[in-house]
Amino acid sequence: MARSSKRKNVLDWWQTVLDETKDLVDDGIDRLRDDDDDDDDLAKEVSDLKRSIVDLSAKLDALMATTKPAAKTTP
Repeated sequence: MARSSKRKNVLDWWQTVLDETKDLVDDGIDRLRDDDDDDDDLAKEVSDLKRSIVDLSAKLDALMATTKPAAKTTP
């Protein structure tokens, strides 16, 4: 009877190892798939930032055009 108990314990241990390994692989695949979605989001954020920089530069150019130059003093 002791022999079948040891065998059952070994089989239970292997089943646990296999289950944990499968879970690990599944999680890895899910993370890889999620990373693909993040790349799309990152590209959108970069294009939004570039557009904001262009808008800000245009505003700064407009401000520079409307301000009077500082009076130059000669020493």
